[in-house]
Amino acid sequence: MGFDWLVTLAALEQAAVRRDNRRCEGGREKGCPAVEEAYGDLAGIYDELVGNTAFECWRDNLERLVNRNGIGFEVAADIACGTGLAALYLGERCSRVYAVDISERMLAVARARSARGNIFFIRQSFTELALPEPVDLLTCNFDSLNYLTDESALREALARFGRSVKPGGYALFDMNTARELEAGRSEAVMVHRLSAGVSIWESSWDPDERVNTLKMTNFLKREEGLYEMSEEVHRERAYDIGVIDDALGAAGFEHVERYDARGLWKVSEDTRRVQFLARR
Repeated sequence: MGFDWLVTLAALEQAAVRRDNRRCEGGREKGCPAVEEAYGDLAGIYDELVGNTAFECWRDNLERLVNRNGIGFEVAADIACGTGLAALYLGERCSRVYAVDISERMLAVARARSARGNIFFIRQSFTELALPEPVDLLTCNFDSLNYLTDESALREALARFGRSVKPGGYALFDMNTARELEAGRSEAVMVHRLSAGVSIWESSWDPDERVNTLKMTNFLKREEGLYEMSEEVHRERAYDIGVIDDALGAAGFEHVERYDARGLWKVSEDTRRVQFLARR
């Protein structure tokens, strides 16, 4: 992904104001450059933007569910591992971890922060997932599966989860609901100010496709007083729980539990993110 131009902070602030007064058409504006890869330039700011907070929630849920169900694991995998926070945590608790992601930039951040010799980084997509060995615990976090906007791709990903988990092993993953993608990400423009720059988010919801499109414009510090601009588009689809349950059953998972990811309560119509725990 190439950068578009260098701008001053004053120009950045003006751009933010202008963008507050217009909306994205169907998630893309006319004349915008093509986006080659989600999680490209975002890799360097992801943890400050959302990763650190999301990781804390994931860690708390994992610990509670592991303790509640007596889950032990010697070999684990973290799929869509991003910057490696979850993989590093798993690496402290078991013998081997396979950290998988499709984004080379995310993997580069994860490798740079890992000093452990028991974490193995692999570049693969969901639908090409093929681990070196089956694992006791497979995790996939932070609504990563929602990025599979084609149902056949989602079913293939979950089938590969099933082939990657040992009999008696577990898959732990979460997915955003339609309530989160529709109401939780309104069409208002959001400006996130970070130590490395600014990230401007414009969101739209397609009720027919049940897809949220998030256009992210990042201004990152590159030189004294100057910021570089890049753009990414992120699309997430909401799936009914019944679709997920059916795909998990077809993938060989015999028992599935579902929780509201906030507090691990019973899933309700107000749930914005569902935490799944599936045993093979």
